[in-house]
Amino acid sequence: MSKTVIIYKTKYNSTKKYAGWLAIKIDADLYELSDIRSSDLKNYDTIIFGGSIENGYIRGIEFIKDNIDKIKDKKIIVFYVGLGLYSLSEIMAFNFLPTYKYKNIHFFELIGDFDYKKLTFIDKIRVMYGSGKIASNLVDCKSYVKSAKKENLNDILKYLQTNNM
Repeated sequence: MSKTVIIYKTKYNSTKKYAGWLAIKIDADLYELSDIRSSDLKNYDTIIFGGSIENGYIRGIEFIKDNIDKIKDKKIIVFYVGLGLYSLSEIMAFNFLPTYKYKNIHFFELIGDFDYKKLTFIDKIRVMYGSGKIASNLVDCKSYVKSAKKENLNDILKYLQTNNM
């Protein structure tokens, strides 16, 4: 029987929601990144990592990158949560060079929630001046985006079913 772990790293809650919903749906073990060791990865056939996007970088992805040689023969999925501002090629350029080392990872983008009012002062500055990709109505606190929905996991679930995970 295949054993799956979901590991997540988030500063705000959308990534944690998705990781929890997915763990329940597929009966996987669930860990916040600080609660798992790289030596634990040997116990799993499928490793799913979720992290939020900050200026194109996936929070905590170094854990997967640092362990890629240990887990290269396992099924690996990375989902990243943001506002849909970055293309996969941008995500790859920011996070996964040289790309050939990560060719066995399957990537999924999930749209998350955004509440400018809940950001820390530093994160507000990052949003306003960091990527230049945030819509002005979000920065001006005119919008609260609530996009984290269970249905957004359908592509990952379909992939898992198709690949017998």
